[in-house]
Parts: sequence; C-alpha cells; structure tokens
Amino acid sequence: MRGSAAEEYLMSRGLAPDSIRSFQLGYVADSMPGHEPYAGRLAIPYLSPDRVTLQIRFRRIGDGDGAKYLSVPGDTPRPFNTRALELDSPIMCVCEGEIDAITATQAGLPAIAIPGVSAWRKEWALALHQYDHVFVLADNDDKGQGKKLGETIAKHSDNVRIVPMPEGYDVNSFVQEHGAEPLLAKVGINDE
Repeated sequence: MRGSAAEEYLMSRGLAPDSIRSFQLGYVADSMPGHEPYAGRLAIPYLSPDRVTLQIRFRRIGDGDGAKYLSVPGDTPRPFNTRALELDSPIMCVCEGEIDAITATQAGLPAIAIPGVSAWRKEWALALHQYDHVFVLADNDDKGQGKKLGETIAKHSDNVRIVPMPEGYDVNSFVQEHGAEPLLAKVGINDE
C-alpha cells in the first residue's frame, strides 16, 4: 500500500495512517487471474469483531470509468465496522459509506456503515436497539440517499435520529472542511 495510488487517495481524504492500518485498507496493484476488474482499486475489508476478513469491497480511486464499488460475486451485503458494535457506548452512528464511517471513528464516534440504502436489512436493526441513540449521519451530496437510509432505519428502530450533513457534503468532506468538533457537535458531544 505504501506509495500506492490508494495511499495518496486516502491521505487526500484526511484518513490518518493509524486509521488506514487499523481498518486494514489495501490496494490491488496486481490482480489474481479472474480478479482483473479489481486491479488498481482500493481494497476495503469487512472485518469481524475479532478482525477476520468476512468480505472485501473494492472502490475505484478518483473519478475514473467503471463502477464506483465492486464486490466479489455472491457476497452478501453486511454492515461495515461491526467491531464498533462491541464498544461500551450509549450511542452508535450509521454512515452510508465506509470512508465516512472511518472518518467518524477517527473523529471519536463509534460508527458502522451500510453500503447503500438498498443494502439495508431490517434484521440489522436488532443490533441498534442496545443504544440510547442511533445517529444516521446522512450524506447530503447525492440524490437524498443518506436521508432515505435514515428513514429506512428509523422504520425498524425508535432510537434513530437523522443528522443531515450540509448540502453538498458527506461525513468525510464535512470533517475535512470543518474539522471533527463540528461533527461531534452535530450529535451533541462536546468537550466541555
């Protein structure tokens, strides 16, 4: 990963080297036979709480051609960063994308990600019932998908509050421009 296009991309998104290592993010420099579509992509492992890789999603770096995300055929959608669900916390944040969840985690918030509103499964709400508050950190940079994800989750749990990012922002771009403190303030966490 060092010196790769993925490292440069992740650093440009404000992810700290410790976060990159902790989430075991990687880069597919050379693909194995049959995996050619993943070459040149960021590899995002979905780790179990005991750090076993359950699946890997592959993200296009930058605004190039092709699908933004690819998964291995047959992979079942699942939440990203489920190890956050084992933290002793009264709150949990839910983001629409992995980089947003990593950014929220880096800012000091426990966070998972759902890989898009269509991936949501109602049985996942059971994992969210244990929290006093679930904050859906809703992207506001795409056709309302972040808000739609929040509304979908709220149908299955009564402890959900949708926290929209300002127009044109997702969690990552908001923190990059404004810092972590305003994100913490959006969910009511202050250092006072």
